Amino acid sequence: MNKHLILLLRCFGFSRPRPKTRLQRILRQAERMLAILLLLYLGLLLFPQVLFAHSVSAHGITIYSRAPLPPEATECAERAASLLSHSELAVPGRHERVFVCDSPWLFRLFNPAGTPFAISYPVTDHVFVAAADFRKNVARRYAPDFNTRSLSGVMAHEISHGLIRHRLGLLRSKRLPDWVNEGYCEYLVQESSFPEAEGLPLMASGQNHPSPAYRYFTYRQMVRYLMEGRGLSFADVVARAGDSPTVQSEARAWLQTQNDRLQ
Repeated sequence: MNKHLILLLRCFGFSRPRPKTRLQRILRQAERMLAILLLLYLGLLLFPQVLFAHSVSAHGITIYSRAPLPPEATECAERAASLLSHSELAVPGRHERVFVCDSPWLFRLFNPAGTPFAISYPVTDHVFVAAADFRKNVARRYAPDFNTRSLSGVMAHEISHGLIRHRLGLLRSKRLPDWVNEGYCEYLVQESSFPEAEGLPLMASGQNHPSPAYRYFTYRQMVRYLMEGRGLSFADVVARAGDSPTVQSEARAWLQTQNDRLQ
């Protein structure tokens, strides 16, 4: 018998010596059940469409939902596609899939840890959004503060993670520090959940804020400085990935200069 088939059968509790005690039989059944559940979960990650009965497509983005989608869903997809078109990483003809969960338990199924607005999976590049209001173009996360932002921006942000993986490869993109990986996606959509009016003075003055939303805001300004202030490309930004303290310091000085010019 093929050795790979034997290994697969053993994972499911087959092709092994018959258990001799009741405890061994119980453990064998538990192993099989866990293996089957894992296989079903992997299948769900690959083909989540089975849980989402409705969909609309526009400009290479298909949005899936458990409830009927309003006309505004198409407009949200169009806005997201417009944001992505400005990226040098954009790939013509690429198709994206976005699944709007609109349920804490369903989103937790696809994202067991954390409370983000959405998550993008490697390999499939499927995007899962926690909750959305298509008519208002608003995405929400299950957290007490800084918990709303534009739905089109969230979709474009998560799709950009897939574009980064496509450009750099899975392993290299995985090694990117958050300030580049998240910062570029935030910069592309030109927004953050942390208020601009509060964040810019804080960063320019070198102050901090405990919220993770402010950290993402800082990442965005660092990438903005490199791309707008220095005119660098995405590849150039990646080349400075290991230079976070210097870039942050330079970005703060640049923002202070920008603020002085506006006053």
